[in-house]
Amino acid sequence: MSDKKKNVHAATDPGKCREMEKKYGWKLIEIKPTKGKILKVDCVFEGEQTSFEDTRYGD
Repeated sequence: MSDKKKNVHAATDPGKCREMEKKYGWKLIEIKPTKGKILKVDCVFEGEQTSFEDTRYGD
């Protein structure tokens, strides 16, 4: 997978990774633990990096 693009998002638990996979139609390829106290895992999906940035209020 190292030569392909990865889309990584943090989550509170592995179940949230699977929820993102279903909701957005992304292919989950790995769940990696973090050292965070709240966002405890990184969900790694195939594809271009996406963002959940909120642009409703401008810059």
